[in-house]
Amino acid sequence: MPIILKTGGPIPIPSGYHETVVTPKASRAVEAYWSFTARTAGRSVVLPDGRCDIMLRDNIHRRGAPVAIVTGPATRAYTVTYDIGDRWQGVRLRPANGVALWKDQITQASDRVLRSQDAHALVPALAALGCNDITPDDLAGALPQLQWQGAAQIDLAIDTLHASGGRIRIAALARFIGCTPRHLNRMFRSTIGLTPKTYAQLVQFHRALRLIKNPRQSITGSAFEGGYADHAHLTRAFRRYGGFAPSCVPHDLTLPTLFA
Repeated sequence: MPIILKTGGPIPIPSGYHETVVTPKASRAVEAYWSFTARTAGRSVVLPDGRCDIMLRDNIHRRGAPVAIVTGPATRAYTVTYDIGDRWQGVRLRPANGVALWKDQITQASDRVLRSQDAHALVPALAALGCNDITPDDLAGALPQLQWQGAAQIDLAIDTLHASGGRIRIAALARFIGCTPRHLNRMFRSTIGLTPKTYAQLVQFHRALRLIKNPRQSITGSAFEGGYADHAHLTRAFRRYGGFAPSCVPHDLTLPTLFA
């Protein structure tokens, strides 16, 4: 569960949050650099995005070494509470680069969070970083072994899932990229750490949520446009990935820009 605050679309972002999205031409490993410094005490519901993050957390008003945090691909929502001056700085990896971080543990990394010594054991260079004057390049530089692990097929599959809003069937996706459903499932599990079905459901959930946040779109219309069979199907997806019903979307919600 990545402890990050990310948003986009019509939902307000927490004051003090900044994000720089990295284009594919600039990097095949890092998807975005981000930081958040809390200007007030508060809380935020953070939604799952299926990505892995590496981050440091400290408080600008207190002395002490930052806490290193490494996350697996998130599939569950959670709530983050913060005090004035709490700060996170991190990098979000492209989905197929989860394996570069977790290696042979990627298939068991879903929703895992490693902190402090456990995070250092996975990424030893994090132990040498402090939060004062750290730059995005410093954090990315803690990962010299991180190289793009994706292949053309997995990249095409991810792009196609996003373009379809998660609505394309897995068998059709496999045919489109030129492989069997079994091979597609293996590729997703061994690189992203999730099945293609789970990743597609995350994409579909985020698209439906953005439709619902549009005041001109009804919940029933959002369910239909989002590819859900009916209102009940939509509700099950929202409770699974957001922890709330479509009619009770939290006001303190943050959404990943990658689903914008």
